[in-house]
Order: sequence, then C-alpha cells, then structure tokens
Amino acid sequence: MMILLFFSASVSAVAAEPAPGGIGIRLLDIPASTKDDPRARTYIIDRLAPGSEISRRVQVENNTGAAQTIRLYAGAAHIDGGSFIGEDAGAHNDLTTWTVVGRPQIDLPAGGTAEVPLTIKVPSDAPESEQYGAVWAEVRSAADKAGVVQANRVGIRVYLSVGPGNGRPADFSITSLSPSRDQHGNPQLSALVSNTGGRALDITGDLRLTAGPGGLSAGPFGIQNATTIAPGTSRNVIFTLPQELPNGPWTARIALKSGLLEREASASVTFPDAGPGEAVAPAADGAVPWLVPATVVAALLAAALLTSFLLRRRRRRLSGPGMAASAAGKRAPGRRSADVTR
Repeated sequence: MMILLFFSASVSAVAAEPAPGGIGIRLLDIPASTKDDPRARTYIIDRLAPGSEISRRVQVENNTGAAQTIRLYAGAAHIDGGSFIGEDAGAHNDLTTWTVVGRPQIDLPAGGTAEVPLTIKVPSDAPESEQYGAVWAEVRSAADKAGVVQANRVGIRVYLSVGPGNGRPADFSITSLSPSRDQHGNPQLSALVSNTGGRALDITGDLRLTAGPGGLSAGPFGIQNATTIAPGTSRNVIFTLPQELPNGPWTARIALKSGLLEREASASVTFPDAGPGEAVAPAADGAVPWLVPATVVAALLAAALLTSFLLRRRRRRLSGPGMAASAAGKRAPGRRSADVTR
C-alpha cells in the first residue's frame, strides 16, 4: 500500500518564479483582452461559452540540481476561508475533465526547461458557472519502507467562467471597517469585503491613517497575503499595524483591488485598548466622511441664488415711484424731504 504525502507550494504568484533548488511553472500566454490585468499574467483567467476552447502554454523549470521526472496534470481547486486551495491529485471537478495537458510527463536535466501546451475545451452542454482548478508540476520521491511517497508540486491557478455571454462582471463593496487589537496587543483594522459580482476575486491593497492624535499620519500598510473571495460571499481583509500606534481617533483610508478593479473607502476609527472595537460604516469610493455630498451642495447653492433673487426683486418694488410718493405724503411736519436743498 502506497501513502502519498503532498507538499504543495501556494497556487499563486510563487508558481511563476521557481524557488532556488526546486521546480517551477509559469504561464507563457496572456490573452490580448487581459494584457493589462496583473492577475492574467500569473493565472489562467477566461470566460468561455459552451462548446468553445482555449489553448495556453506553460514553461516548466528544473532547478533542483539533479535530473527529474516531472508529472503535469490538471487538478481541482476550491475557495475556502479567503484562500484558493488546490486539492489532492485524485480530486476532480468539471474543469479537470475539460483540461488536456499536452505532455503529462517530462524528463528534465538539472537546469532544464520545457514548454508544455494545454487545452481547455468546454462541452456544449456545460452549465453556466465558475470553475476553479490548477495546472500542477509535480515530482515524487521513491517509496520508503513504509510505502510513503512524498510529492512536491507547484501550480498555476485556473479561473474559468462558463456561460453564453460575458456574464456578470467582477465587483465588490467594502461593507464595514472594524478596529481591534489582537492577542499580542497589535492594532488591527478589518475591512469586510462583499463579492457582489460574478467572478472570484483576489483582494490586495493598502491602508493609510491620517488626522491622528496631534496630527499624526501612518502608513501605508499592506495586506500580507491576497484574500480570495468567491462570488456571493464576504470575507474580512485584515491589516495588522505596529503595536505602538496610538488608539486615535484616526481617519482610515483603504484602497483595495483585484486585477484592474479598485475600490476605496474611508472612515473615522478608534482602536480599543484590547479586543474588538466598534465597527463603522465607511464612506465608499474614496469619499471623505465629513464632506457634504455634491447633491446637497447643489441644492444649497440653488436655494441661495433664489433667495438673493427674491430679495433684489423686493428692494426694487420698495424703491418704485408709488412707494416714494406714499412715503413723501406721510412725512412728519417740519421735516424736509431728502431732495430739499438749503
């Protein structure tokens, strides 16, 4: 009986740059329609109609210092807990059955590279959905006395959306900001992100703090690892800040993105001395919370102009001929009118 133990690298950008002493795999083809999307440079991301197909090439590298037999295959994956998780080699889904790797096994000398084609063909009766998977490059050790085989692999994520049209575009909103301190006393700010679109997201971004105690500013602070959020779900994106940071209040401004999609939000936050603080609703798309909305400014300006017009009209009526004659007729005895000269 053989027991297979997997030691997988993260199915992300780490796959594009092989670590010294290991194997690597990277994507060679980027569709012209997504050439400006940074995610498309690392992952296979596409939208296909049933009955259509795409072809890609990957490059496999052997930097182990010895000749290696490398297996190549498509594996199932899923999104859970904000992470893109590649499943074991025996796990399958619809995407793995649609994917054909041109060279399932290659022998590479130390320092050698090879290009491998792959094709994803969606059957004509495929349901509209988003499929997740990975293209893996894997090396295995010989079985030990207990029958244990160790498998080391690196992979490229695959996000495939299936449908007759373009489908719902990617989109997300920042629902709330929650200050807190972790068990070590480090201040943290959690942004609750809701995936309101039809595509999975890989959220990165940064946080800046301004208008702090004594006019202090801090940041930018980045997210250590990208958070993956499936369509229709929400996930907290957490920024961990220096322990010596004062409680506040601060104006927190966060800028999050997934590929070319960007969203900004800001809010006034105060970090607690310990544990969770109070969640606040942010102002979306970079708006500053204390600024008056443009619609309100326009309404106030219109009201001011109308009031000015009515006052000028009233003054003109009061200074007309009829009113002047009436005023002259009511002058008190002994007083001279304004137009009398001495």
